Amino acid sequence: MDKPFKNERLTYKLNIVAQQAITANDAIFFKETGCHIRDLRVLRLIDDTPGTTFAEIAKITGFERSLTSRILQNLIGSELITRENSTEDARVFLLSTTAKGKEVRQVARRLSDRLEVILTDPLSAQELRALNEILERLGHWVTSEEYSQALAQEADKASV
Repeated sequence: MDKPFKNERLTYKLNIVAQQAITANDAIFFKETGCHIRDLRVLRLIDDTPGTTFAEIAKITGFERSLTSRILQNLIGSELITRENSTEDARVFLLSTTAKGKEVRQVARRLSDRLEVILTDPLSAQELRALNEILERLGHWVTSEEYSQALAQEADKASV
C-alpha cells in the first residue's frame, strides 16, 4: 500500500489531512448551503460575534484582505450577513448575521457533523478522544507566549 504522506513532518501531515478533507467536502457544502467552507467559517465567526468588523475577521481567519473582502461581499449579496456603519467611526462597518444566515449556519453545522463522522470512521472512540485531546494541547501550545519565546530563541540560535 502506498504511503499517504511524502514527508514525515507533523506539520506537513496535519496540512495534508486538513487540505484533503476540505477539498473533498467543499463541493458537498456548496451544494447543500450555497457556500464554500471558507465562506461558512466567516459566517460562523460573524454569527458568534455580532458587530465584528472586517479587520477582526481578516485577522482571525488569516485570509488576505482581498479574499476577506470577496467573502464578505458574497455573504452580503446572498443576504446571509448585513453591515452597518459604526456610530463611533463611519469608516468601520459592523457585521451581523441575518435570519437566513443563521439558518444556513445550522444546515452547515448538521452537514459538518455528518461529514466528520465519515472522516473519523477509521478511528475508535478512544482514538478520536485521544486525537482531540492532543490537538487541543497543541492548539494551546502554538498560541502560547511560551511557544513564541521558544521559536524566538531558536531563531536567535540560527542567526549566530
